Amino acid sequence: MKCPRCQHENRPTARFCEDCANPLNGASPRTDSNEHPKTEVETLRRALTESLEQQTATAEILRVISSSPTDIQPVLDTVAASSARLCESYDSHIWRRDGDRLLLVAHHGPILIGPIGEFTLPLGRGTASGRAVLDGRTVQVADLQAAADEFPEGSGLARREGIRTILSVPLIRAGLGIGVIGLRRTEARPFTDRQIALLQTFADQAVIAIENVRLFTELQERNQALTAAHAQVTESLEQQTATSEILRVIASSSTDLQPVMKAVAESAARLCEATDAHVFQKKGDLLRVVASHGPLPLARQEVPISRQTIIGRAVSDRRSIHVDDLAVSVEDEFPEAQRMKEMGYRTILATPLLREGEPIGAIIIRRSEVRPFSSGQMALLATFADQAVRRRLGLDISWDVSLEDG
Repeated sequence: MKCPRCQHENRPTARFCEDCANPLNGASPRTDSNEHPKTEVETLRRALTESLEQQTATAEILRVISSSPTDIQPVLDTVAASSARLCESYDSHIWRRDGDRLLLVAHHGPILIGPIGEFTLPLGRGTASGRAVLDGRTVQVADLQAAADEFPEGSGLARREGIRTILSVPLIRAGLGIGVIGLRRTEARPFTDRQIALLQTFADQAVIAIENVRLFTELQERNQALTAAHAQVTESLEQQTATSEILRVIASSSTDLQPVMKAVAESAARLCEATDAHVFQKKGDLLRVVASHGPLPLARQEVPISRQTIIGRAVSDRRSIHVDDLAVSVEDEFPEAQRMKEMGYRTILATPLLREGEPIGAIIIRRSEVRPFSSGQMALLATFADQAVRRRLGLDISWDVSLEDG
């Protein structure tokens, strides 16, 4: 007897559909004692149990989706396991479309297909999975080993792995196949309409999970880009403000460079996130401190211009010197910086003050932790160095006169 709801062919004595438990010919759960009530009750009980298991599995998949907004793998693993169990399949597998191939992304069952995330198959109509993706429709083959003419590649694989019946349901997004979920059996036993519908439900849930992860990832990337852009704008504004402040100090200190040097030291330490900053003036073969900002004083107010020190090398070589970790470099490269290491400094950046190519001083910024300065911070320190050198705002101010007077 055919079920009017699911069209399943039932035994003549059945009062309820053996596939979907729908009453047949107006039957009700009550039955005459002469019409096999025990069999029909068992059939109904089995249908109700299957329905409960399916609802439980669906709820579990939705729970995993909600708890894994950025990780699709737990969802795919749950879908694969639930599909194999509830559809009475020997194994299940899920593939994602990757250009002209299918990439294995989940598997459940005893037959080893290949490593997850690495194993691929050509995307073609010679396999049930490939055809399901390309055609965007469900493909079931009752005996894949006997279907070599229609599925040459799939049939060969089936003979090697002992597979007979296969069911492939595509993952559809915006009308296009983005993947496929497949079930396999080692005996020629086609999947029922109810099982096919259930697998299609699981496929829809897998697409929802994939789309959620994609949208969530895109949202995160946009938020990160906006945050980075905001930080860049903020940093640029702070730098412009600091530059304007230094220029303001320069304009208001036409005969005194000391306030300018202090402003340079303070801005360099703050905007470059340094523990401290110091500005040096070149006096013969020595470098003399003219401005400082930070909690720890320098070990010496004057240091010789020597390539054995970081600031001395910056002046001698007329270029910035950046030391990522002083503890690593002090013995081999900068032995005279031992005292700086003992005071707890690790990352150092020194930039020379150059006037017409000749060094007239230097700026040094330091950190007490190993955290190299960024390229933007190096460029900013070079800008401050230029401002410390340039004295042309209507007046030319001499370093020698102004700093001596200060």
